[in-house]
Amino acid sequence: MVRKLLLGSLGLVLLVCTVLTAAWMSLRAPATPTGRLLATSDAERYLLAAAREGETDIVEGLVKAGTPVEARDSRGFSPLILAAYHGHTRTVQALLAAGADACAGDSRGNTALMGAAFKGYADVVKLLSAQPCAVDQTNRLGQTALMFAVLFGRTEVADQLRHQGASPALRDASGRSANDWAQTQAPAAPVSPAVTTDSTAQVR
Repeated sequence: MVRKLLLGSLGLVLLVCTVLTAAWMSLRAPATPTGRLLATSDAERYLLAAAREGETDIVEGLVKAGTPVEARDSRGFSPLILAAYHGHTRTVQALLAAGADACAGDSRGNTALMGAAFKGYADVVKLLSAQPCAVDQTNRLGQTALMFAVLFGRTEVADQLRHQGASPALRDASGRSANDWAQTQAPAAPVSPAVTTDSTAQVR
């Protein structure tokens, strides 16, 4: 009888210790992020690299296989933003057909349209301008695609954007309009030049 009581007490102590340990570990564990923003699989990293390089067939294959079209890298660049910035028209078409969000910006609010306008890719700008996004959508500094276009002398692209209703009078956070920016030095590019990685090499 005494032995049974001792064994029962010991079991209870072990149970309490286990519960307390689990509770302590849960308090120390980092909070679970709400929503996935970064690429978390090899397929997503390959999709980003393929979009950057304009490997349309690979992009289409990965998306058809279920790879999320809105995968993001550490700077918030999506496959669409990367493809647009690097002037890959066919890849942009494929991503849009797969449901990529043309209105979504990177971590600084720069959209695919802003990247294409900055680089002067008129064909890409034409595709993106046809999407249901505000032509005067701004980044976190209040800058628009038209501001980037006129700032870097992308006349054809600027004309396209004006034809779509872009306002040359709209002012950014610094108080400058598109006309003002045309007479100043260039700010930082909307999308930084890509750094070759192992995954990029594999996509090639």
